Amino acid sequence: METFQILILSIIQGLTEFLPISSSAHLIITSQVLDWKDQSLTMDIFAHGGSLFAVIYYFKEDLAEAIKHYDLSSADSFLNKLIIASLPIFLVGFIFRDFVSENLRTLNTIAISSFLFGFILWGANYFSKTHSEKKLVSVRDAFLIGLAQCFALIPGASRSAVTIICALFLSYSRSVSSKFAFMLAIPTLGVIFISELASISFSSFEEGWLNIFLITFFSFITSYACISLFLKFIERVGFMPFVLYRVILGGFLLLF
Repeated sequence: METFQILILSIIQGLTEFLPISSSAHLIITSQVLDWKDQSLTMDIFAHGGSLFAVIYYFKEDLAEAIKHYDLSSADSFLNKLIIASLPIFLVGFIFRDFVSENLRTLNTIAISSFLFGFILWGANYFSKTHSEKKLVSVRDAFLIGLAQCFALIPGASRSAVTIICALFLSYSRSVSSKFAFMLAIPTLGVIFISELASISFSSFEEGWLNIFLITFFSFITSYACISLFLKFIERVGFMPFVLYRVILGGFLLLF
């Protein structure tokens, strides 16, 4: 894989992992439009690893506080809420992963899901203008947000979009919804990163350590910048720019 390709794919991964526009969709679109072969499993793992390290580093103080006050016996412990919210996608992903990979990684699927979840995001954004009184995510709501995260298996849906949508409809503010959605990425991406990492052989991989470093580094930088800017942006502007982007993208893919 050439350095330019690594740079482009890692930047796309970093930007779209946390924006409500789907990272998997944009990686698929980029590869097909530019006629690039799919990046290898190893490169995909470390691209997601860069995003994982970025969200951990960005929320390091929140995580340190959560660890300090962690209580294994209490479901109200924040870390336990993240674990509870992560369980549905682990189960559903294990059951349907092959089906999704073999049948849903198409431009038509991306177009339809971009439209559908774009309009649902519009509804959630409108709803949040008058219903945003909740500040602390409950155990019940954490589980419901985790159930919603299962839709992220559909290319084009976006993990951050479906979790933010659910939180908004549960009457959480834009900032609380986005923050919980981003922190929920830690156990989700963490389990994926560790499990996939265990499946590759470093004695025979062909990408080279420099390429591994580059894709992880650029993914980390763009992911960190995206999280920081996004949390400030949605407080002032909301989610309508992402709604419009999703609708335009879906229309473009259906027409062309």
